[in-house]
Amino acid sequence: MAASITGPATNINGMPAIGYDCTWSGSPVGTFDVEVSNSYSQDPEGNVLNAGSWTILPHSSFQGTYPVPAGTPSNGFLDVEAVGSAWIRLVYNATSGSGNLTVIVAAKVY
Repeated sequence: MAASITGPATNINGMPAIGYDCTWSGSPVGTFDVEVSNSYSQDPEGNVLNAGSWTILPHSSFQGTYPVPAGTPSNGFLDVEAVGSAWIRLVYNATSGSGNLTVIVAAKVY
């Protein structure tokens, strides 16, 4: 977490909710953003066919404990509901410090 991290894109077509369970160690300082795209595409093997354009969702779109790495080990959960995009990804924007980040993502249909 000493540098910014862009997570893999997740196809959420037909899934109205996705959650990111974030846990970090060390002393990272930074922010998270959730980005969405309808123009991104990849083949069945995960190779990017079109990098597309990505837009940051407003932080007010999230439910739960919005994670903010502030120099100590901690965790948080981003619960994103009613997203109309085809693709979504999590981005960590490093400011200072370092550490290890683990993110578990799950999406479901109600």
